[in-house]
Amino acid sequence: MDALISITGMLVCLFGLVRVIVAYSGTTRSAAPDPERVKRFIESAPPIQAPLIDASIARSPQERHGLAQEAEPAEEDSKDQEAPR
Repeated sequence: MDALISITGMLVCLFGLVRVIVAYSGTTRSAAPDPERVKRFIESAPPIQAPLIDASIARSPQERHGLAQEAEPAEEDSKDQEAPR
């Protein structure tokens, strides 16, 4: 009786493994992009504004870090902006 239960358990596990492999192979697909979709995406994109690109490239990392710190509100200013609880 124990042998029958063991064999049945192994068959169930084997069946489950086959199901998992089939399900996994159905969810994976090629990672290669579709050239037609890429072309349509690029054509539908808005034009890039050149002065903004040039300004961001011209800045050094230190200048960009300084601008980011200036953009953050001060601690006392942020307390005034919080919603009441």
